[in-house]
This record gives sequence, structure tokens and C-alpha cells, in this order.
Amino acid sequence: MDMAMQILGMIAFTIVVFIIYYVLKTFLLSKIKINKWAVLAVAIVFFIAPLFLWPTMPIFVSRYVIPGVFVIFALWFMDLSGFMKRRNISRSKYNNTGYKKDKKNDIVMRPKAKPNRVKNNKK
Repeated sequence: MDMAMQILGMIAFTIVVFIIYYVLKTFLLSKIKINKWAVLAVAIVFFIAPLFLWPTMPIFVSRYVIPGVFVIFALWFMDLSGFMKRRNISRSKYNNTGYKKDKKNDIVMRPKAKPNRVKNNKK
């Protein structure tokens, strides 16, 4: 019974962290322009810091807050790196992060019509 409660707690924690990440990504993280390596450095700090602060940390913080923050930063790094890109690229004006797509990729080069060329050929 104790093992089942631990598994259910882990699943609930995972769902809560993914919901928090999705909300943060939608409203906050997509608007922040930051280097992906800075995000990775912060994630590594949140991964290593509990080793040094373990005795003085409350149980709730060491079990839920620190791992949750680490997972959010790790997911943000993967999102910035392109690990979580979709295979189907949408043809809309906006990309997955909410910013406008670069129009240079959508432009098709066509030759310009030259109406005077026909007039000059008849002479």
C-alpha cells in the first residue's frame, strides 16, 4: 500500500509540474529572450545545490520544490534547443513559440513580367 501511494504521488507530482510548465511556457517563457546555455546553467545549479544545502532544507522543499524547478528549467532548455519541436511544421504566420515566423523562408522568387519586351520585338 505504501508503494502504491508513492507511485501515485510521483504521478501527481509529474502532472502538476507539466501543467505548471505549460502555463509558464504559454504566458511567460515564450516572451523571454534568453540564452539556452544560461537556462542549462541554472538547471544544473538547481540540480547540484540540494547536495550542499540538504541538512538545512525543509522536507517539502527538498522533495517537491527543488526537483520541480529543476524539471521546469530542463524542459525550458530542451524547448530552446529544439528537442521538443513538432515534426509537422505549420504553415501559419506564427511558429510554435508564438513569435512571427521569418518571412524569408516563405518567399518564392518569380521572374518579373517585362511588358516592353514584346513591343520592342515587333520593330
